[in-house]
Amino acid sequence: MSADPPTAAAGRGTVPAPAPSGPGPEPGRWDGGLAAAPSPHLLQSWGWGEVQATAGWRVRRLWIDHPDRPLPVTVLVTRSGAGRVPGLRRLYVPRGPALAPSDAAGYRRVEAALRRLARSVGAARIDVEVPWEAELVPASHPWLAGAPVPSRQPAVTSVVDLTGTEADRLGRCHPKTRYNIRLAERRGVTVTEARPLRELSACLGATARRQRIHLPGPSHLAAVARALGPGARPLFAVVEGEVVAAILVAVFAGEAVYLYGGATGRHRDRMPNHLLHWRAMELAVRLGCDRYDLWGMPPSDDPRHPWHGLRQFKLGFGGRTLTLAGDRSVELSPMRAGILRALEAGGRRIRRR
Repeated sequence: MSADPPTAAAGRGTVPAPAPSGPGPEPGRWDGGLAAAPSPHLLQSWGWGEVQATAGWRVRRLWIDHPDRPLPVTVLVTRSGAGRVPGLRRLYVPRGPALAPSDAAGYRRVEAALRRLARSVGAARIDVEVPWEAELVPASHPWLAGAPVPSRQPAVTSVVDLTGTEADRLGRCHPKTRYNIRLAERRGVTVTEARPLRELSACLGATARRQRIHLPGPSHLAAVARALGPGARPLFAVVEGEVVAAILVAVFAGEAVYLYGGATGRHRDRMPNHLLHWRAMELAVRLGCDRYDLWGMPPSDDPRHPWHGLRQFKLGFGGRTLTLAGDRSVELSPMRAGILRALEAGGRRIRRR
């Protein structure tokens, strides 16, 4: 079960379109350009921009001139927390830009384009949540000049290497995970894609109620399926004709990302979740992926953490733990950005209650 799905919520508002920095993009060209970049991510894809648009973000797609190749950058414009107050918008770049972390000159080009966009829409702040591992960001990188802000996406994740043979992939798993995969097979668990999306929604709802967390509802799942098309792959674990667990995996640029998952709680002794993710990895291999991102887990191995069991489950598949560099913010108007911070903090307190 994914406890940290990608953010998909914000206020609505009419935002004028900025002048593009290059030829107007279209979906195939956009995703092709992104996949050819050094650090592509699903959250920068055309389809995910469409998902965010249905959730209230205003999506702006910048086509940045770069010496190597044009660089697509998805930017979300929001007035979240600020209601209808003009001038309190912010820009947010989720898991982008898709540059190499060593490309400081390329990042300066992106930052200049973001500043132009911010001026055109009246944004007080620019948040850039880069796709890079923390240890790979050079100490002199211009992105580090921004102030650290809380990440909206998981800061720590586990990415499973899908290369090699099935035996290689099983061999990288923890022995207990291998045992549970085989146990699920022996006890009659099957995995299929041929079930209606509402059964995934039912599993998410059961988990949300049991864990007292928020997981996406039917309308968001339908939007993801519609926007990503064949790139969105729901899988269902079935026991004696009953769906007992389900996940939604998205495939982009050679990577499968586990977005959402849940379970009814029935037949847990048959280990359906282990087989479900194993089958998802097999599917990812058939679709040409070489890695599987389990999308978020606690940063430490502290057994007192409420999600410690989730961490152990995900690490059991033998992935590499990645600590992302996070989110940095540049304030274009300190006074307006301060008001925006206060409004957002109040919104977070309300949501926690």
